[in-house]
Parts: sequence; structure tokens; C-alpha cells
Amino acid sequence: MKKVRIAQIGMNKNSHGIQIFQTLCQHSEVFDIAGYALVEDERENCAKRLHVFEGYTELTLDEILNDPTIEAVTVETDEIHLTKYATLAIEHGKHIHMEKPGSQSLADFEKLIEAAKTSGKVFHTGYMYRYNPYVKEIIRKVRAGELG
Repeated sequence: MKKVRIAQIGMNKNSHGIQIFQTLCQHSEVFDIAGYALVEDERENCAKRLHVFEGYTELTLDEILNDPTIEAVTVETDEIHLTKYATLAIEHGKHIHMEKPGSQSLADFEKLIEAAKTSGKVFHTGYMYRYNPYVKEIIRKVRAGELG
């Protein structure tokens, strides 16, 4: 199987950026990690989280976007910047996984989704199941001993 060449854009103090990158690292049979880029003052704001990138190449955003060998990116920056970087990645021909939420602007999110559809690139986003009413109901039933 051909590996997916991937890079990460960003790190957030509260996101799952560490876990996403660690998962990529744990699946080296699937992913060829090109590196990562820090954007929006993340070196200073997320200094305690950057250890996850040790041993990997720091790239610029332009290097990631303009490298045709990088097929996909994970976008893990602050929420207010997610859609901007995900849209840039889609526009540069990358498949994306983007941290939640979709956007602070419905119009920007719709632009991102339309760009993904038009380009034929995969858009994937994180999702919090713990607030899903159906998941909450299943958890309640498990705790109450109502399921087998």
C-alpha cells in the first residue's frame, strides 16, 4: 500500500493537535509525515505542546502548501483560524482533516465545503460525540444496566 504523505498545520493549546500528530506517528505503515508548520504565534503560545514534533521537520506554510508530494494535511490551529488554513490547503490540492468546529462563520465554512467538493478532495473534521444526544442516551442506558 502506498503511504499518504501528510503534514500538520498548527497547534492549539486546547485542541487535539498532539493526539492527532501522535496517531499519525503510530501509523507509519499508512502515513509518511513530511513535517509540520507553526502559524499564528503558536511557537510562543503552545511551547509546552511542541515536544510532539521532536524529530520531525519544521516547514513553512508555503512549503507545505506548494509541495506536490504532500497529499494531505491536518489543520490543528486555533479555532478562529481553522477554516482559513483548511481552505488554503484545499485550494492547494490537499485532502484535509480539520479540528472542530467547522467555522465561526457559516459563509466561510460553506466556501470550504464547496472548494472540497469542486476539487474532489476529502474533507474530514473532528467531532465531539460526548454531546450527541444519542450517545448520551446510550451512555445512560449502559450505566443503568439496560443494555444486555
